[in-house]
Amino acid sequence: MPRSREELALTVPTLLCVHPHPDDESIACGGLLARSAAEGRRVFVVTCTGGEEGENLAGIDLGDEDLVSHRRRELADALAALGVTEHAYLGYRDSGMAGSEANGHPDSFHRADLDEAARRLAAILRRVRPHVVVSDDERGTYGHPDHVKAHTVTVRAVELAADHGADVPGEPWQVAKRYVHAIGRSRLWQLHRALVAADLVSPFGAADTLMEDLPFGVDDEVITAEIDVEEWMPRKRSAMAAHRSQIADDSFFLNLPDGLMRQTQAIEQFVLEQGPPSPEVPETDLFAGIASNDGTVVAG
Repeated sequence: MPRSREELALTVPTLLCVHPHPDDESIACGGLLARSAAEGRRVFVVTCTGGEEGENLAGIDLGDEDLVSHRRRELADALAALGVTEHAYLGYRDSGMAGSEANGHPDSFHRADLDEAARRLAAILRRVRPHVVVSDDERGTYGHPDHVKAHTVTVRAVELAADHGADVPGEPWQVAKRYVHAIGRSRLWQLHRALVAADLVSPFGAADTLMEDLPFGVDDEVITAEIDVEEWMPRKRSAMAAHRSQIADDSFFLNLPDGLMRQTQAIEQFVLEQGPPSPEVPETDLFAGIASNDGTVVAG
């Protein structure tokens, strides 16, 4: 007899990634998602907004379709490229860049009540019952309001999902490990210098930019996990290319020389913020040491 999703959650390692907009999942965690799915792990993606404030950066012909509807189709294509079959929208509106007028839209994710948004996500956590949850860090990687909110909502949702007294549908569920995706400052610096040396435009600053002036990145010593996704880079690339309105054919993400592509995308980095620390740092598997509810070790 086929097992229910609730039964699967007891034994199958389950990953849930929370991302603010369509395309963030492919850029930030595409390799992890593809690898996890290919290895038989259950993978679920939550997208917090519809990307309403995005622009048709590639200037593609949308026909009679509006951009939000088109981005929904792009996301579906990207998830298919990654092998991800389970997805949910959290139901908020894109807040736009920091300081933009869209920040004040009453339906924006930025303005959403924290506990209300967290209850929505906690209900998904209780239904999906993931062992590992991944989101942006507290700085929202590069400061976008929706990325910051995705972090705070995820932190609170993990708390509510485990709280027997919380006003959240479903049986309580304790997420074993919560991570944030990140990129170490030295890796970012190496990429910047390699782009400059190759006479390519770097999105991280001018040729004379100093390491301490990089726009984002975390100190190397806080990285706790490095996941090798080189085998799954073609899937990640296909997923990014599926977001045609946001990532044009001539974009930075799709046109790095092969050596730089491997350097920047073959390893995805993460920071463990909640859960048992691993004796091995950096970890090479986010599921290492996790046991299912019946006591069976599901990974590591």
